[in-house]
Amino acid sequence: MPTFDLDFEVYCAECGAGLCNQSDAESTSRGFKVTIEPCKRCLEDARQEGFDKGHDEGYSEASNDKG
Repeated sequence: MPTFDLDFEVYCAECGAGLCNQSDAESTSRGFKVTIEPCKRCLEDARQEGFDKGHDEGYSEASNDKG
């Protein structure tokens, strides 16, 4: 099988942040494997969104239980 070098850049589809420092590539017996960690900013945004949603739902439930 022929081999070649390939340079490419990786960006978050959501926010456009560069992910080159969060990416790893290796050659395997079946070909080439690229592993990319999720964008840290988008992960934090999703975590905050989940926290806010849980807080709002919990507050709403507690308010309904009191009234």
